[in-house]
Amino acid sequence: MKAMVLTSEKGDRDDTDCELIYAPASIQPHGILLVVESTVLKILQVSNNTFKAIGIYPQELLGKFLHGFVETEEIKAIQKALCENSNQTNDISLSFKIPNRKSFFHGTLYQLSSVLIFELEQVVSPKASNYFNSYHLVQKPIDKIHNTPNLQLLCQTVVEEVRRMIGFDRAIVYQFDATGAGKVVAEDKAENLAPLLGMHYPAADIPPQARKQFTMNLIRFIPDIHYQAVELIPECNPLTGRPLDMGLSLLRTVSPCHVQYLKNMNIGASMTVTLIKDRKLWGLIACHHRTPKYINYETRTACELVAKFVNLELSYKQDSEDRDYAINLKEICHKFIAEISQSHCFVEGLLKSRDELLALVGAIGGVVCANENLTAIGTTPELGEIRNLIAWIKPQINNDVFYTDSLSKLYPPSEKFKKIASGLLVLAISEMQNYYILWFRPEAIQTVNWAGKPDWPIEFKPDGTPLMSPRTSFELWQETVRSKSLPWLPCEIEIARELRVAIASIELRKINQQLNLALSATKIGFWDWDIQKNRMVWSREHEELFGLAPGTFGGTDQSFAACVHPEDLKALENARNQALAERSDFCHEHRVVWPDGSIHWMEGKGKFFYTETGEAVRMVGTVTEITDRKAKELQLRLLESVITTTNDAVLITEAEPIDEPGPRILYVNPAFTRMSGYTLEEVVGKTPRILQGEKTNRASLDRIRRALKTWQPVRVDLINYRKDGTEFWVELSIVPIADETGWFTHWVAVQRDISDRKQAEAALQQLNELLEMRVLQRTRELEISQTELRESEALFRSLSESSPVGIFKIDAEGKCTYTNPRCQAIGGFTAAEALGDGWMRFVHPEDIKLIQSKWSELRSPGEELSCEFRHIQPDGTIRFGRAKAAPIFADGGQLIGYVGTVTDITESRAIEKMKNEFISIVSHELRTPLTSIRGSLGLLAAGVLKDRPETAKQMLEIASSDTERLVRLVNDILDLERLDSSQVTIVKQWCDVQVLMRKSAEAVMSVAAENKINLSILPATAQIWADPDRIVQLLVNLLSNAIKFSAPGCTVTVRVEDLVDSLRDSYASRVLFEVKDRGRGIPADKLETIFGRFQQVDGSDSRQKGGTGLGLAICRSIVQQHGGRIWAESVVSEGTSFYFTVPAPPEGEGEKF
Repeated sequence: MKAMVLTSEKGDRDDTDCELIYAPASIQPHGILLVVESTVLKILQVSNNTFKAIGIYPQELLGKFLHGFVETEEIKAIQKALCENSNQTNDISLSFKIPNRKSFFHGTLYQLSSVLIFELEQVVSPKASNYFNSYHLVQKPIDKIHNTPNLQLLCQTVVEEVRRMIGFDRAIVYQFDATGAGKVVAEDKAENLAPLLGMHYPAADIPPQARKQFTMNLIRFIPDIHYQAVELIPECNPLTGRPLDMGLSLLRTVSPCHVQYLKNMNIGASMTVTLIKDRKLWGLIACHHRTPKYINYETRTACELVAKFVNLELSYKQDSEDRDYAINLKEICHKFIAEISQSHCFVEGLLKSRDELLALVGAIGGVVCANENLTAIGTTPELGEIRNLIAWIKPQINNDVFYTDSLSKLYPPSEKFKKIASGLLVLAISEMQNYYILWFRPEAIQTVNWAGKPDWPIEFKPDGTPLMSPRTSFELWQETVRSKSLPWLPCEIEIARELRVAIASIELRKINQQLNLALSATKIGFWDWDIQKNRMVWSREHEELFGLAPGTFGGTDQSFAACVHPEDLKALENARNQALAERSDFCHEHRVVWPDGSIHWMEGKGKFFYTETGEAVRMVGTVTEITDRKAKELQLRLLESVITTTNDAVLITEAEPIDEPGPRILYVNPAFTRMSGYTLEEVVGKTPRILQGEKTNRASLDRIRRALKTWQPVRVDLINYRKDGTEFWVELSIVPIADETGWFTHWVAVQRDISDRKQAEAALQQLNELLEMRVLQRTRELEISQTELRESEALFRSLSESSPVGIFKIDAEGKCTYTNPRCQAIGGFTAAEALGDGWMRFVHPEDIKLIQSKWSELRSPGEELSCEFRHIQPDGTIRFGRAKAAPIFADGGQLIGYVGTVTDITESRAIEKMKNEFISIVSHELRTPLTSIRGSLGLLAAGVLKDRPETAKQMLEIASSDTERLVRLVNDILDLERLDSSQVTIVKQWCDVQVLMRKSAEAVMSVAAENKINLSILPATAQIWADPDRIVQLLVNLLSNAIKFSAPGCTVTVRVEDLVDSLRDSYASRVLFEVKDRGRGIPADKLETIFGRFQQVDGSDSRQKGGTGLGLAICRSIVQQHGGRIWAESVVSEGTSFYFTVPAPPEGEGEKF
């Protein structure tokens, strides 16, 4: 590594700062340097190697103008570059006009004060090197560097790519720490070189002045360590008379100390590229070669571009590695902020989550110092040691934070607890109030590899000054570092500062809130009046007290006067003038009128300020609203007036003592004197017992005493005695009086003379006793009558409540007064809903007038109403009822209402209708075959067919067929009626569906053969819980219908589907039966009606197919008896499928053993 080294056991030496690094007045020989006056481009200084480079001696250049040696176009290019980038280094290309040839150069141009500095390196041709041609050199390295996932791989990729670009023996990344010391964090080298990776170097190897120089030059190149320096001619700048400042120079000669340092490392050539992060020196890319080696300007420019890109990546890569940790710290900090905001004191909020307080900065222990109170968290030194530490650290805190990873070096007493507190981070919340937070980190012992002993001895010159000398040994030297903790990361320091800012903001907000609350609660406004300028400033509270919006006060004495009640303005001015004349404080009460017209009382207080001549120039004061106080004063005056003018005696006594001798009288009003004969002077200091005598009721006095002991109000009637000894009755009320704190201070007693009332009460008592006797007698008579009435009513209500018939009562105006439960059930209403006109809401609107008209006809006893009507149920359904009612008359013959009964006839009407329909249908169905039979037999009986035996035979067959049809019809009717009336017992058992289908098929096999119909019984293994005879009957009916309505040659199919795991059927049945034919089909509008009695798709089916129209009705009844469902699905002309389901047995029924 290159360095200028001066160190001692006590630390880094700064003597190198004296060395003229910036002004050596010489350059390296691989280029030339020209110093030109910036306005006329006159050459002032040149390096003493121009003849070798361009064939012109320095003396021939000095004092000449640059345009004499350079093309005009290039001069213009120089001037343009300076105009656009006067404060930056510019890359340029120049060619010098030399007889018989041109010399081409690339280099840099920058302006320094009033001169331009050209640093040029010779190239073969103008195209041999170009700044922009460097792109192809850096494209791949930049891509590789950009794709590295972390900082370590970034550094390693940089050294590999830079070494590949320049071909040096070694390339390293050297990273500085906070002290200026450094460490090799990445290395790429030739195989035969000793490694430097992981080596540490003290800060003195690259002292502060040298580190500063690295920030000025991004790249530093020494192609040959053994070069001979080329001096500048003249040595000093003619314009300044001092050596040229070469701080920005790339060709600047190298410090002899640094040259010797490189020689000691056996280095022949060196190139260093600066790495910058957050505008601070982060590290170096240092490249070494054992022999001299020149790197052309284009390649060096490419390395500089790579370094600039690395500088951008450094922040991203390093910050990304810390980002997750920093985010976690912010989450913890935000939690503390929330806790502190809701806590009474920030210390309380901090201590709610003690572990997280340590995790906030990665500490093992901490202390919260609140004035003299210390709260330790985790692992910490003793509290006494912490108090001493706080006392020492207070002066050390800068910008509210102090931190170190080596406390014992700064505070030696901490050596004894370094194992738990080598690292310290202190946050000063309030130094004035002695509020601090301390965090501790333990000692982290580590071994550091140094490239040579870091504190070699100092050499001195004969005059005693330190001699600059480079490091001579780079052998491995190991050091065990103790008394140090892991360093505090920047994000940890920042989060600590963020916590302090949050605490300060929260506490300040709380203080402001408390102050605003205090000002608001006291209702105090402030004002400041500049008398000479007549400018008055009011506080916000002052404006609010005067009913003004903030900021709307006019700011003059006249504006103030406009707010004052006109009746009080003169008195206010007089009071202010009097205070001014007497040089006393101002105090006055007055009223103000708010913009809304309301009036408020104010008390203003103020103080005048005077000049030396006694002239009042300023008045400052406060204003307080006293409206409530004024109201209370008025109340007191009114109360005093009431007390003094009332006819009731008022006594005010002390609160205690309750027992002997009792509370003393403090005040009595004039009415007391008139009532008792005692004056105020005669009773003050005495107790109310002065009014008591032998007839004063002792029980009432004990009641008063008990109330007084519990501070409760009390009211009694008792006898008092006047001053002259006469007695009088009083109504006495006593109440306790408390102050604003709730402490009882007095008793107030009010007594009213009730002697006249007592006499009247005595006379009234005698009269009451007489009346009570008479009332008692009449009461007995009424009780007998009421008993009989109650028994009658109870009997009626008992009969009514249990009656199977609805009973109602309606008054003469048609308003319902009573309904029994049966009436309510029939009408679908509650007793409350039927009261009044409510019953009408449940009667069909078309029937209300009919009922009312019939009621109006009932005028005489014995008459009776009977009518049928429709009533509407809550669900909207309509039912039919029959009402019978009779009028009720009073003893005088006056109509007082109606009583009646109501019955529900909906079912009976439906049954009657069904009966009529059934009789009509049955009569029709019976009449048809009977007519046929009668006709056939009539022909035979008449002998018309005696000569036509074949026809006679047909007539007999017709009669026989119709007779069979009659038998079937009667049997089906009987069978259906038995099923519907549950007269048929369903005997359920477990049945094999395959057996049931086989029996059904056998029963219709002959009919199927006769009609040339094929039967297909699909195999099934299901078991059902059912009556087998009824299921066979059901299947036979369905199969018979399928055979009747199927064309010859068709197939009727019977199948069974187990629905245990199927969701097809909404009834969740266990087994589904299907009988499918290929007949004519059933129209959609007939799919539901065909299951009714005597329902057929076509009326001719009865004659042509021989059906009764009851088969499907019987089927539906059987399925319903089993709890299942039956339906049909059909496509006209394609066929019909009849389905029915048999559900699984209920739980506990049909168990298999």
